[in-house]
Amino acid sequence: MAETEEPTGPPDTLIDPIEMSKLDHKFREEIHSMPNGEELSACFACSTCTAACPIANIWNYKPHQLIRMILLGMRDEVLSSNEIWLCLTCFQCQERCPQKVRVTDIFFDCKNLAAEEGKVPPTIVGLGKELLEKGQLYTVTADWEREDLNLEPEVPGLSVDPVKDILKETRTGRLVGGGK
Repeated sequence: MAETEEPTGPPDTLIDPIEMSKLDHKFREEIHSMPNGEELSACFACSTCTAACPIANIWNYKPHQLIRMILLGMRDEVLSSNEIWLCLTCFQCQERCPQKVRVTDIFFDCKNLAAEEGKVPPTIVGLGKELLEKGQLYTVTADWEREDLNLEPEVPGLSVDPVKDILKETRTGRLVGGGK
């Protein structure tokens, strides 16, 4: 009769175990109490949101996993994740959810909470700085393109100064250090 080896450590799992002491049980209620989080508890992890997401295949955490993480109280992991910032806001997940969970809107709420805690990726901060400095993120078209289309070299009446002034007073201005 062959002897079997006794396991010496924890069992192998596909994912790392969750440390219960690090969970923030108030996080679930915080999201649930927001206007977009009313149906949060209805999620039963069917993965329809993930199936509908055009970029879920490049995410470390899929949309249904992020919702589950919110429900578990994994505040730090959710608010520090790049996925909430990578969301295309195409609303495909939200449109297809059989439980009417407002997935995209919940990700917006998470972004707002992350911003309040200073957990904004440097690329997003860079976009905010550019927006604050230039008043727009993209130039409508280059001068030579406008000439080819027989348009005036500059967009008539385009003034970004009022936009820049308004942005300085917003959260964007505070995040990038251009506001109060």
